[in-house]
Amino acid sequence: ISLVMNIKLQEICTTLKELYVCSSCKTIQKPCEDDYLNFHQNYVSKNCPVKIRGCMDKWNARELWTNQYLSDKMGDKYITVAMTPNGLADAVIDDKFSLPFETKMKFNDFLDELESPQHERVLYLQKQNSSFTDEFMELNDDIELQLDWACEIFGTNLDAINFWMGDSRAVTSLHKDPYENMYSVVRGCKTFTLYPPLDRVYLKYKDYSTWRYNSKLILEPCKDIGLTPWIDINQRNPLIDLDSMPGASPIVVDVYEGETLYLPSYWYHHVQQTHGTIAINYWYDIDYGPNYGLHSLLDELMNRNILNSQ
Repeated sequence: ISLVMNIKLQEICTTLKELYVCSSCKTIQKPCEDDYLNFHQNYVSKNCPVKIRGCMDKWNARELWTNQYLSDKMGDKYITVAMTPNGLADAVIDDKFSLPFETKMKFNDFLDELESPQHERVLYLQKQNSSFTDEFMELNDDIELQLDWACEIFGTNLDAINFWMGDSRAVTSLHKDPYENMYSVVRGCKTFTLYPPLDRVYLKYKDYSTWRYNSKLILEPCKDIGLTPWIDINQRNPLIDLDSMPGASPIVVDVYEGETLYLPSYWYHHVQQTHGTIAINYWYDIDYGPNYGLHSLLDELMNRNILNSQ
């Protein structure tokens, strides 16, 4: 029965993708006020990613954020740094879900190591839950702390704003977030590999024991954390496993300096970057409408293994 249901659900998801899921990521200009409704109809309501140009035209950060400027502004302030031996934080390594070692480091020391990387460790500024307002307010005059146009389109206020900067070896493994995401690249380039939410029927989760790197970058079990469900796919390149998912529809999107990616809620995304890339992302709460119901149902069915048997 499970195999039959699996096949039927894959057929339904394929039909739905053909009807409304985009097969590529368009590039548009920042919408003016008269275009907010069109943006919502074309992208938000359809849960469709799009690259936007012109969102950062007035940001001082575009011109100012050299390493020297950041050093002058941030100096010896302590910030939260994620550290791993291989660039894979929050990822599966040797059948273990592996969390980074998190430490406080002076910003200037972080910059020095970014410019002269150590072979045995990889640093990444990836703290979330509004890391920009927590740790980088010295830079708040250089960007917009609130995207008013996005608030109007989503019909909600900003939930969090995060600062990202790191080594080209740092990789974000495939995952999804329950937020509407505006991801702006200030410097460098980010490469997103995206899978639409309906590809959940192909993306198989496994439960992994949870481990964390210690200060010597040796994995230790997290006794206070149980099993972590994570996608069973190549952590560095999720396209390698595409042959085993013939119905999946990944999209690869390069987001360059000065561009913003609208990444809709529940889209699976894997992220790589050029060295020293800096990005700011804005999270907005989701609309708990039909899309949420569909994706939640799909998740629940897959999590219960009703559809996973082969």
